[in-house]
Amino acid sequence: MTAVTTTEARHGAEVPSRYADKKLSFFGVLRSEFLKFRSLTTSWVMTAIISALMLGFSLLGALMVNTMYQDMKDAAADAPPQHGMEGMSIDSLGNIVHTLGSVGIDMGNMLVGSVAVVFLASEYANRSIHTTMTVVPKRSMIYLAKLLVVSLISFVLGFVLAMIGYLLAFQFINGEIQDKFPFENGVFFHALGVGLYFMMVAWMGIGFGALLRNNAGGIMMVVTLFLILPILLAIFSMGFDWASDMTPYLPSQVGRAMIEYSVPEDAKFNNVEAGGILALWCGIPALLGYLRFRFTDVKG
Repeated sequence: MTAVTTTEARHGAEVPSRYADKKLSFFGVLRSEFLKFRSLTTSWVMTAIISALMLGFSLLGALMVNTMYQDMKDAAADAPPQHGMEGMSIDSLGNIVHTLGSVGIDMGNMLVGSVAVVFLASEYANRSIHTTMTVVPKRSMIYLAKLLVVSLISFVLGFVLAMIGYLLAFQFINGEIQDKFPFENGVFFHALGVGLYFMMVAWMGIGFGALLRNNAGGIMMVVTLFLILPILLAIFSMGFDWASDMTPYLPSQVGRAMIEYSVPEDAKFNNVEAGGILALWCGIPALLGYLRFRFTDVKG
């Protein structure tokens, strides 16, 4: 009887998989996307570059603070006491000290967006997206898992680098500055802001990756919004008022305003308002990318 059963199974009787009754879970898809991110060499290389840039710029910022402080001391020696070291300039210097961890954010944010672009668009480049959608037919689940992975990684990366950058740079600034501007809770919240900034830029990267399905095209869109567009508006602002009016609303400008340590009274936006505008800049590409990912053909 056993021999007959074995022969039937071997010659066409379909034996169901032991996983056939298992339901696809979001946690399982999320775990697989984390594994993909870890196995993607580009992710590690670009993360290392982001870390080197952020920490390197923090150290350069410490040297800049030392130079500024010495210049202020030299100027104060020739000025009346009321115009010396206790004026507005020293307060501004304190803001710089407390934000040393984010000196390199203008370069870091573009690289974070690029990592997010590659994380999704590379699957179209190597055709592995077909396998992904075969294993996980629910496209919304795939997209949300990818978005959550890059959001978490980007947030943690931004927060950790901002804190390490500050602590590292603080060791290299003048002892008098260390005594005058010690660590305070605002530094921690500033680092949280950097993490949120990186996370939102990652949304933009995922969106452009899904929209264009091309590594170079998606990265170019991120670079255009954060680097090229500000340069163009700076040029046009010399002759057109509309360019000057638009500049504060650019993603790089509202991103900086969102993590501003001490918001001036005449600032156009406070931290929350700037964060809301940045969320729109980054959330709209993410939403459009989802719509294309969800409703269009993989080969489209």
